[in-house]
Amino acid sequence: MVAKAPRHYWMDLLNVIACFAVVMLHCTTTVFANSGDTEWHLDVLFQSICIFAVPVFFMISGANLLGYREKYDTKTFFVKRFRKVVFTLVVASIIVYVCQPLLAFIIAGTPLDISIGGFVKGFLHNQICDIYWFFYAIIILYAVTPVFSLVAQNKQVLGYAICLCIATTMVFPLLERFSPDGGFLSLFMVPYLSSWLTYFLLGYYLVHYCDKKPAAWKSALVAVVCVAIMAVMTVKTNAPHTLAAGSFAPYDNFYASATGLFALVYAVALFFLFGHFNDAIGSAKAYPFINKMSGLSLGVYAMHMMVIHTLDLVVPHSIVWNIGLRPFVVFALALALSFIGKQFMAFTRKLRAK
Repeated sequence: MVAKAPRHYWMDLLNVIACFAVVMLHCTTTVFANSGDTEWHLDVLFQSICIFAVPVFFMISGANLLGYREKYDTKTFFVKRFRKVVFTLVVASIIVYVCQPLLAFIIAGTPLDISIGGFVKGFLHNQICDIYWFFYAIIILYAVTPVFSLVAQNKQVLGYAICLCIATTMVFPLLERFSPDGGFLSLFMVPYLSSWLTYFLLGYYLVHYCDKKPAAWKSALVAVVCVAIMAVMTVKTNAPHTLAAGSFAPYDNFYASATGLFALVYAVALFFLFGHFNDAIGSAKAYPFINKMSGLSLGVYAMHMMVIHTLDLVVPHSIVWNIGLRPFVVFALALALSFIGKQFMAFTRKLRAK
């Protein structure tokens, strides 16, 4: 009899926090204006603090899914995963495509431009909501999961694949940054072992093969240091060419990028840190609520940009609103929309079952 795998309660809490971090990232996008003022500096800080969000999403997915063969066959895996993600993508795209311009029309009198052809074009080119790139990326990762699930069965082979991914995605670009000529290391980048696959494989490796974890305080210290490096280096890189400096150039987020080396180390540190408190999180009275919120995270991701755009039509921008209040309001409203949507789908399933 196969022993039951331990429950990772900490992943639910980290998933909820990462979900809020995504909202925070999209509430501080004024950083890309590269203004150089007080709000811009705060934006850089919060962008650095919250950049772990998407890496952690992919790591949690990899940790939970690469071992699917122990639970069910590949056909069942595809049905379960694609049904959830593709359904969410399609329904969310329809809602956003219709509701966002409709709300803009009602609130601000913006001309309506809704058509079936426009929806199809927007859906096929990810033009309905640009952050939906995540759905397309996770679908591709699901498609290659049967291949990498076999790789994951061998610790050494999986570790080697992760090293290639890290070299291609994080190390080589960082070295190229300081190369006088550039371009040489790009010749050695592995084309298919890169980008988000790095986190997908790494999540499984950390959970299933890392028996010895660094002390919690060490993980916390590493996380803080990574945030500091990303924030300081980003300010240092951009300060000479912000609007305030009088020599404008586009915002450079190289050091605070989700596919950067410091974001990688930061995400790994958080994985280790939260793992230390698994039992405490699982036994907490608030855990059932955390678990339910975690189950709503995909819906929150899908809906929060529409909430942001709608609030932008009625609430004037300010530092207090943009950074202090808006993220919490957006998260709460998106959470409510996700909950309503989930309840509606559960109701329709009950009707079909009768």
